[in-house]
Amino acid sequence: MTKAFTVARTEYLRAVRTRGFILGVLMMPVLMSGGFIATRISEKTADVSDRRFAVVDPDGRVAAALITAAAGRNDRGIWSSDEPRRQERPRFVPEPYEPAPGEDPVLALSERVRRGELFGFLLVGADALLPPGSGQGDDQLLWHTNTPTYDELPDWIRDEVNELARSSRFTAAGLDEALVDRLSSRVWVRTMGLARVSATGEVRKASQSSEAATIGVPLIFSMLLFVLVMSTAPALLNTVLEEKMQKIAEVLVATVDPFDLLLGKLLATASVALTLSVIYVGAGLIFARTSDVVPAAMLDAITPATLAFYVLFQVLALLSYGAIFAAIGAACTELQDAQNLMGPLMIMLMMPMFFMMPVLQHPDSPVSRIVSLIPTATPVLMMMRVSAPPGPAWWELLAALVITGGFTIFCVWAGGRIFRIGILAQGQSPSWRRLWTWLRAG
Repeated sequence: MTKAFTVARTEYLRAVRTRGFILGVLMMPVLMSGGFIATRISEKTADVSDRRFAVVDPDGRVAAALITAAAGRNDRGIWSSDEPRRQERPRFVPEPYEPAPGEDPVLALSERVRRGELFGFLLVGADALLPPGSGQGDDQLLWHTNTPTYDELPDWIRDEVNELARSSRFTAAGLDEALVDRLSSRVWVRTMGLARVSATGEVRKASQSSEAATIGVPLIFSMLLFVLVMSTAPALLNTVLEEKMQKIAEVLVATVDPFDLLLGKLLATASVALTLSVIYVGAGLIFARTSDVVPAAMLDAITPATLAFYVLFQVLALLSYGAIFAAIGAACTELQDAQNLMGPLMIMLMMPMFFMMPVLQHPDSPVSRIVSLIPTATPVLMMMRVSAPPGPAWWELLAALVITGGFTIFCVWAGGRIFRIGILAQGQSPSWRRLWTWLRAG
């Protein structure tokens, strides 16, 4: 074990002292928040040019309503709250259009759209405001445009026309719209926790549940565990394969037992991942406690038990997957051989991602219990169940730890036997059958 710890210390220091490690630490938050950053950049540089469109309305009521609604929106709904005000959204400029006798309005307005004079045009049917069952067809509102991917304008038109149709139908039926709105107002349901009695006999009232705590915390910890495992364990394959191709492995195994060499690399990989976890989780907790952005309920959901299970499941995942990757790297002599063996392994690694949302939505279902006890998926899925209320039963946690721990020991043992033979084997194309032979003979 002394040699294994020496290898682990050397590999760990070599990894964390590189510029790539420091750059990766800095880039990970940027990559994780890339969608938010891209959204903010697109909002700052959004196209706010006017969206001018024509309205062909025989009755004229829809066109008049859209003109009035657009004026209110352009005056109040497209500006930022900063001082001085900055335009954040484009203006909508409707204009009524009356076709000339014998003119085809669709053809005439289509040409104007192609020339850039209009963004689009709306055709309003004669029965557009009538209630269902009054002879309405599917062609009461037709939006024509050359940019069908832009949906803000047609969505706004739909909402405004539906509001006008609703008001018109109430008036025609002799109903008071304000009274109908008041009587049909919705009753909202608040999700609460459970009341409990403290150790001193005091009754603690139930508090309102927070989606940030019940959904955000499980997703964050499960995704962080998965990302760190996927970014560190596969690197063992490249490291071992590179050392074998450059004949460095032959020098190493002359002084260090192959199993000690493998174990040292696994411990170094686990240490690197735990270092990254300390950096990210620690920085996240500091940010959450010093800012008002993160809800207090989210901080309360991150308990010492949650952090302890995160560390435990991450170490088990890294040791098991790392041993598999290192064994494949030792068995191969070329990168192409490793890629041929990676297919089934990557499917096994990605399996937890397929069940992540079903397990989060139904953590106590039979399917969630079964898949969270499959050792290749347990670290990610059981981590999600641990941090999502109500949490797994004690026997499920015990079974998960026993099964995953046994699987990890087997992977390290089997990986060591394959590593012992494969690290010095040359000129042999690896296959799963050959790996099984080495496992039995190692």
